[in-house]
Amino acid sequence: MPKKHIANHFAEWMKRIEEALEHKMDKTDSEDLEERLSDLESNYKDLDSRHEELDSRHEELSEKVDVLEGELADADSRIDDLESEDR
Repeated sequence: MPKKHIANHFAEWMKRIEEALEHKMDKTDSEDLEERLSDLESNYKDLDSRHEELDSRHEELSEKVDVLEGELADADSRIDDLESEDR
């Protein structure tokens, strides 16, 4: 049985190392992606919660604006009444 040339042994050894490294890199990439996905999901939940808070605050401020606009209209009307009495 012929002996393998040292270069063939070296090539097989390098191929096994390459496959092991690829497997390790795939596993690491997968872990990084899972961590990134978890971070993104957490950020989404935070943003969604903040969005709900802002919607609520916007509604409160809109109601206050409506009240103030009504008060302003009443004040304008009283000013008009006073000015017409002065004439």
